[in-house]
Amino acid sequence: MKRTIKEALKRASFCLREAGIENPRAESELLLANILGIDRLRLLTAQKELLTDPDYRKFENSLKRRANHEPLAYITGEKYFYGRPFVIKPEVLIPRPETELLIDQAKGWVKGNTDFVQGGLRVLDLGTGSGVLAITLALELPFAEVWAVDIAPAALNLAGQNASLFNLGERVKFLQGSYFDPLGCINPAPRFNLIVSNPPYISAAELDRLPASVVRFEPRNALYGGEDGLECYRAILKKISLYVEPPAMLVVEIGSTQAQAVTALFKKSGLFRLIGCRRDLANHPRAILALL
Repeated sequence: MKRTIKEALKRASFCLREAGIENPRAESELLLANILGIDRLRLLTAQKELLTDPDYRKFENSLKRRANHEPLAYITGEKYFYGRPFVIKPEVLIPRPETELLIDQAKGWVKGNTDFVQGGLRVLDLGTGSGVLAITLALELPFAEVWAVDIAPAALNLAGQNASLFNLGERVKFLQGSYFDPLGCINPAPRFNLIVSNPPYISAAELDRLPASVVRFEPRNALYGGEDGLECYRAILKKISLYVEPPAMLVVEIGSTQAQAVTALFKKSGLFRLIGCRRDLANHPRAILALL
């Protein structure tokens, strides 16, 4: 039995609503538009068109995955970040809108240091994952030299794929390893003016309280930050002095309850002349900025 787009979306919305998915109609439209290779506006103007059997079967399969609470980005293979579409796979954390705050803060700081506009700005992204931070900074700061590090080969492969999508070529240099470790074998040691990171910061106590879509599907090594959620910040602070060239700024994402603890770690290190916290659009503490 052939179904129109309108009929398919009506049934899909009901199925997702029954599964407890928020915004079932919108997600149904996104799933079907992705399968048909069109945008949602075109989908809404084609309500009376019939779906082919292969497309309907693909849609049914996507609905089953979403009803099982698999994240939408893993099903469609795409997520927008800072207004740009990135390829996303289950090997990497799905970019969140609040992480865009790191880009805003980095750009604001660079704008206040006009010497960098003439060149000489070197940027490092620690734990790059899908590459959204490194790639976005390379696009937003075309005069910068950008490096990105990740411990997972699969993540680096995907980040490289995303860099190619934006024709960045050699603009972003990818290295495999844990935080600063892959820089240790480079002589002379590279030094950076801007270091950004969205590290794993979920504590053991918080891990079990995350939504099922996160716990069951997103990579644990991109979430878990040790017993207290602060291990990655300690790892960054341990070696950062070897790889910075003042004026420099470190900007890291934090959990909404971690501002005090992370700020205390930064102060204890004695490395920074100024430390600040920035809030996201939901008014949660989300980024720590530290100037050297």
